[in-house]
Amino acid sequence: MSETTAFEEILLLQQLQAGSAVAFTRLYHRYSVRMYANIFKMIKDDQIAEEIVQDIFACIWQKRGELRFEQSFEAYLYRMGRNRVYDFYRKLRRDRSLYEKFKAVATEHYFHIEESLHFRESEAILQLAIAHLPQQQKKVFLLCKQEGCSYKQAGEQLGISQNTVKEHLVKANTTVRSFLHANFGAGLEILLLLFVTFL
Repeated sequence: MSETTAFEEILLLQQLQAGSAVAFTRLYHRYSVRMYANIFKMIKDDQIAEEIVQDIFACIWQKRGELRFEQSFEAYLYRMGRNRVYDFYRKLRRDRSLYEKFKAVATEHYFHIEESLHFRESEAILQLAIAHLPQQQKKVFLLCKQEGCSYKQAGEQLGISQNTVKEHLVKANTTVRSFLHANFGAGLEILLLLFVTFL
């Protein structure tokens, strides 16, 4: 993000917190499509992905006066999206018809639903795998995978090139997968690849 764009976003966020519908609309158009694409990767259901995006922005508008952004707005949205995906999987445990519908979709694409129901619990295990990474790979992994930074943004923060960021990320992904497979088995590795591929 350029300095001009970053400054513009700060102004938009300030206006949003003050109740500006125009600022809210501009932020929505800037980020909603990207958010939908990220969430669709995880859900593989266009209607549910769209509902999650709408729910996130409705929540932002309703709580606009209380919002505090310690990181970028994009990282804030990324974190909200991931939490809504967690909520979706919890709902599957209680809704049999939704479970059966999503089971067919999930099996076709990434994973079996029985494994995915332990999504949140598995995050702690992923953090254990990340802790074993070399320092620079860990920084790149956290910025790109958990904070939603692009290669360019991560490179600017770390003072390295985009290519170097990419190289670190490829090595980190390989190390994380190997750690999970060696310590927890292939089934858990498949589940935790959800975190690795969430971009």
